[in-house]
Amino acid sequence: MTAWYRLGVWTVALALLSGCQTTGGYGQQADPRLTNSNSAQFFSTSGMQACALGGGAGALLCILGDADNKKTCMLAAAAIGCGVGMGANYYLDQRRSQYANAEQRLDATIADVRKDNMQLQQLTQTARAVMADDQRKLAQIQNDMASKRLQVAQARQQLATVDANAAFLRKTLADTRKRQQEWQQVAEVERRNGGGARVDTLNAEIYSMQRQINQLESEMEQLYRQRSAIRLG
Repeated sequence: MTAWYRLGVWTVALALLSGCQTTGGYGQQADPRLTNSNSAQFFSTSGMQACALGGGAGALLCILGDADNKKTCMLAAAAIGCGVGMGANYYLDQRRSQYANAEQRLDATIADVRKDNMQLQQLTQTARAVMADDQRKLAQIQNDMASKRLQVAQARQQLATVDANAAFLRKTLADTRKRQQEWQQVAEVERRNGGGARVDTLNAEIYSMQRQINQLESEMEQLYRQRSAIRLG
């Protein structure tokens, strides 16, 4: 078994594992709508995991197929699912190797950021549904505690799930923010290279991503304030 074959098998295996795992040590307690969310996993994986998740199948085809340069083929296949998952510099190098024409390269980059925005929209919808349930749960806990219908131990157990959801979302949003900042680095390089109007379009997509992140963070802060008001002594 060649080294490249072993690497390809590892890449595909990693892709499968990445899709099954939860994010962080609190994943088992967090709401399954979050832990099983494809969009949350999309932003929570990084580096080689992010590339393997999107390009593992393509990499396997490179190994089993008749590609003349299997190494180049595998890297290109992995880059399909990578976006800026391995960093802005790696992303730029890959796009430059694929597109000699700057306009085509920027069009592909804009399309990639739009995909991220679609993933973020799905994540936001899921997060809002979970947070709405958590807000109702917190209100019920407050009422039950005030009327002595809920013991401290029971309240602590219910709050643990709310806290796990919040921790999961904080970690996922931090990863999403990092991804958005890496897109900004890509846009800045393209601007310095004279990207023109297409860079403006790229920046508009990145700003849309930033705006979505800011809004979701604001909504999470409201939930955090409601949670902080509950003190169990």
